[in-house]
Amino acid sequence: MRIHLTNGGTRLARRLLRPVLAAGLAALLAAAATPAAAAPAAVTLAPGSVTPAVITAGQPAVQTINLSRKAPSGGVWVDLYGDVVYGAVTGRSVYVPAGQRSVSFPIRVSAAATAEVVRPLHAQVPGSDVTKVAEVTVLPADPAVQAVTSLDFDQEAVLAGTSVTGTVTLLAPASAGGLNLDVWANTSYGPSVSVPPLVVVPEGATTATFTGRAGAADEPTVVRPSATLGGTRAAGRVAVLPTTFAVGPSYVRRGAATETAVSLGVPAGPDGAVVALAVDVPGVSVPATVTVPAGSPGVIFEVTVAADAPTSQLGTITATWDGQTVSRLFVVG
Repeated sequence: MRIHLTNGGTRLARRLLRPVLAAGLAALLAAAATPAAAAPAAVTLAPGSVTPAVITAGQPAVQTINLSRKAPSGGVWVDLYGDVVYGAVTGRSVYVPAGQRSVSFPIRVSAAATAEVVRPLHAQVPGSDVTKVAEVTVLPADPAVQAVTSLDFDQEAVLAGTSVTGTVTLLAPASAGGLNLDVWANTSYGPSVSVPPLVVVPEGATTATFTGRAGAADEPTVVRPSATLGGTRAAGRVAVLPTTFAVGPSYVRRGAATETAVSLGVPAGPDGAVVALAVDVPGVSVPATVTVPAGSPGVIFEVTVAADAPTSQLGTITATWDGQTVSRLFVVG
C-alpha cells in the first residue's frame, strides 16, 4: 500500500519534525561545548633526601623517595641507582603504595677512603629518565678511632663448590645502627671465593661473620679476599682446591716465596695426611713434606725461588700421597 501526501500533508510533516531536529541539534552543540575530561598527569620523581645528609664511613642512613603526586591504583615501583649497596638492604627498587607520595628505607653507602666524598643518588619511574633525587656526603673514618683490623676464615683450604665462613674484626665496638664494611673477592679471573658486597657489624659489637663460596678450580690457588673501612684494610687467605689430588702453582717469581697449595680432593682422615713434594729446577725449593690437618682437603705451602734463578725456565713440581703421584709444570718469572 502506498501513501500519497498532498502538499498540505508535507507541510504538516515538516512542522512535526522541526522540533525533533532542533532538539537533536541542540544536544550535539551542547556535547561539543563540554570539554573532555583531562588525563591524569604522569607520576614523576620529586626531589628526595638522605638522613643524615652527612655520615662517617660505614654508618647507615635513610633515603626518602618522593613522587610528584600520589601513586595511582596499583602503586609505583621506583628503580634505584647510585654508589650504594641497595641490594643488601632493599633490592634495586622500592615500592610506593597507592595513595602515597613517598617511601623511606635504610641504605648502606660504600665507605670513603681518605677524603670527603659526595655520592649522588639517582632513581627512575617507568616511562621517565633517570633523575638525581638526592646526595649523601661520606666522611672518612679516623683510623685511630675506628678501623677494620682483621679478616679470618674458619678453614685454610676449601674444595670448589663448598662454603667458608669469614670473620671481620673492628678496632672498637660499632656505633649506633651498626657499621658496614666493604668486602672484596680480589680476583678477576681464575679460582675465587664469592663474598657479599658488604658486612654489617652490629651496634656495640666488634666482629661479624659472613659466608663465602669457593668457585671452580682447575689447580690449587691461594686467594685473599679483603674487608675495608675507608682507608683501613684487612685480608685473609684461603686456598681454593679442585676436587682431585693436585698440586700448584703454574707460575713462581724469582727472588720471592710464592704461596700455593696441595689438594687431596677429599678431606683428610682423623690422622691427617702427609704429602711428599719435589721440584726439578735448581734455585727453586719446596718443603720435603707437608702435613694436611685432619678434616682439611689440603694445605698451603711456599715455593721459594732464588734471586739468581734464570727467568722463563720451566720446571715441574711433584706431589706424592697414598700411592698417587701428580705433577704440575710451572714457569719462573
